[in-house]
Amino acid sequence: MSGRGRTTSAAGGATAPQGFTEGAVTYDEAVRHNIAGSDRLVMSLPDGDHRRVLDVGCGTGWTSAAMVRRFPVEEIVGVDASEGMLERFAAKLGSEFPDVRVELRHEDVMAMGVPDGGFDAVLCAMALHWFPDTPGAVARMARALRPGGVMGVLTAGRGGEDAWRELLERVGAPADWTGWFAANQRDVDEIAADLRAAGLEPLDVWMERRRRHTDPDAFMARTRAVAAHLLGNPPGGFSELDRRIERALHDAAGPDGFAYDYCKLYAIARRPGTGLGRGDAA
Repeated sequence: MSGRGRTTSAAGGATAPQGFTEGAVTYDEAVRHNIAGSDRLVMSLPDGDHRRVLDVGCGTGWTSAAMVRRFPVEEIVGVDASEGMLERFAAKLGSEFPDVRVELRHEDVMAMGVPDGGFDAVLCAMALHWFPDTPGAVARMARALRPGGVMGVLTAGRGGEDAWRELLERVGAPADWTGWFAANQRDVDEIAADLRAAGLEPLDVWMERRRRHTDPDAFMARTRAVAAHLLGNPPGGFSELDRRIERALHDAAGPDGFAYDYCKLYAIARRPGTGLGRGDAA
């Protein structure tokens, strides 16, 4: 969940990329469910000769790693607005991508310096919901696809995390956080419309809803990893908002932990046409 937009917290004034940089060290451990979702996204892509891959909001590189495990990838361009995430990605290169050319770009999605039509596959896993302009981001990513190339998107689905939103409202979290859910989550029809408007053909769009029971301390650790820019925590410490949320999570937890629903929205699409010298996705 990185490569985010420039959202600013009313509590601390940090931008989303700064927040993800602060949480980069513990990010992979905190978002293991997202990593599993990213693996599912890559396994759902149609077969194809996906040698050049663009990973937008690449974070620490787990979506790219899934692509390398499944396809004969020769080149990956990873784009993220968080320097800390890119540093973690770079640290993995030698062990996870020894035979793949990798270029990491510290850029926002709307300002990516990547060529139009230059990639066989474009991926965006758990990052789209952080971009301020969702349709614009989808259109910008679609431009990078060659004819016949495929796009895979994993994002936050509409209707999930109501229990979490209600808890944030009870503790007085700022409006730019509590309002995030309605503004940034997408439903199947919405993402399909975004893909069509970008000139792509949706191949498969679906939503998965899961009921989770999470230890409140583990949930708080995840929150600090993915929403540091909204918590407003000072260096080496915790804000009053952070402490209020932590107490509320413990108060709301039952015997099995804090219970909430989470919706993951998956979308696979293709740019019409046939790429030069490439096999089209089936």
